[in-house]
Amino acid sequence: SEYGTQLAPGLYAPYHQHFFVARMHMAVDATPGKKTANSVVQIDTVAKPTGPQNPHGNAFVVRETLLESEGDAGRDCRSISSRHWEIRNNDKVNRNGMPTAWRLVPHKNVLPFASPEAKFQRRAGFLNHNLWVTNYNLNERFPGGEFPNQNPRVGAGLTTWIQRDGNLVDGNLVLWYVFGVTHIPRLEDWPVMPVEYTGFALKPSGFFDRSPVINTELEEDAAPTMVAKSCL
Repeated sequence: SEYGTQLAPGLYAPYHQHFFVARMHMAVDATPGKKTANSVVQIDTVAKPTGPQNPHGNAFVVRETLLESEGDAGRDCRSISSRHWEIRNNDKVNRNGMPTAWRLVPHKNVLPFASPEAKFQRRAGFLNHNLWVTNYNLNERFPGGEFPNQNPRVGAGLTTWIQRDGNLVDGNLVLWYVFGVTHIPRLEDWPVMPVEYTGFALKPSGFFDRSPVINTELEEDAAPTMVAKSCL
């Protein structure tokens, strides 16, 4: 069949995808009891045209795009520009006078191959972007809304919440990162499938004034560890 892989006589494994959603109430450098002033900035790397400011043609710069509203914050990964996002606190600065921030760095990622008319899209429209940003709401916990399998409403969850188009500048924000893998089965996946990796990284970006590992203290009583390796 053109829709899958034959693993053994009479055993067929269809092509499919796995998706996960990480809901992150960031509150970067926030002070309890005070207003949180977080904003999300999209960062893309762009080649600088060859010219007087780039005579050797090897320079590149970054372009920043502020995500200003919920309706405009549905974004996708773009590995060709090393796209990532920073969550910045505009009320706090580091020693260079720049806002303290944390960086969301994608690992490999995918979008659905299913068409918009696919039935599951009625409940899982949130899969159509890798990143969503909304204002914090205690009752908005699940990207597909409450009880999506029994929910008669079409488009409940993120695809409904972003329609209010709330302001995202200097707010109390939630990031929803959608990540997954496309599984084209191999013969080696059966009868025991190996591990498949996907995910993302959260990294401080100007949150500390220097590398935080500089002040890491060694454990005086820690016993040395020996790792034995062998080749068969």
